[in-house]
Amino acid sequence: MLAQALALRWDEQEFTEVRPGIFGATIDSEQLTVTVYRYEPSCAWETHEHPEDQVTFIAQGGTVDFVVDGRPTPLGPGQLAVIPGGVPHSATVAANGERVVSINVWRLRGR
Repeated sequence: MLAQALALRWDEQEFTEVRPGIFGATIDSEQLTVTVYRYEPSCAWETHEHPEDQVTFIAQGGTVDFVVDGRPTPLGPGQLAVIPGGVPHSATVAANGERVVSINVWRLRGR
């Protein structure tokens, strides 16, 4: 956990493959979790949900095809989605798409 303010470069973090073609680097504070994801073309994150609210900001690259609560929600650079906890969502990048870098922030409800 972080005890003080910290400035990092996302491209200098250690990324691990969390799904085929999706790599993440995570930082936790007492109240938040922040993950920078790198989505490669042809990757997919299956439909899932979690109790935490989620904010996803597309920092660079192409388009991520999100489906949020059954609705197509494509996001490109400069766009963000706010997904309440418990809402099913998925994400894919087309085979002919560009690499995408997103910043995801979660906060447990009640914190």
